[in-house]
Amino acid sequence: MLPSYQNSVDLLTNVATQKLYHQLIIQLNKDLNLVGIDFTFSENSTPLILKEKLQKMVKELLLHDFSSYSNLLYRIDVSEKEVQNIESNDIDIYTENATFLILKRVWKKVWFRQQFLR
Repeated sequence: MLPSYQNSVDLLTNVATQKLYHQLIIQLNKDLNLVGIDFTFSENSTPLILKEKLQKMVKELLLHDFSSYSNLLYRIDVSEKEVQNIESNDIDIYTENATFLILKRVWKKVWFRQQFLR
């Protein structure tokens, strides 16, 4: 069973200790590519850098390309209900929470795939 995480950094730090961090970055890059977002995360990124870059990208999409943001959430399969439950008028807090939802869902995909490949 997947553990619960407090925030994006907590999630990424735990993923890194499970040796699946590389797979998470590959999956995230794949999802971005499938939606047509021209952005690639380096597989050498630290968890903190990955989180900061993803959060910045989410903010840019929200402000300048909402259609791509919506497509990304759909592609990754982030629950619409969870996104609607983000309660904040502050764009930075909203993007931090949206980033966490994205990372949780991508991690869930990677984790399940790993469980079935054993």
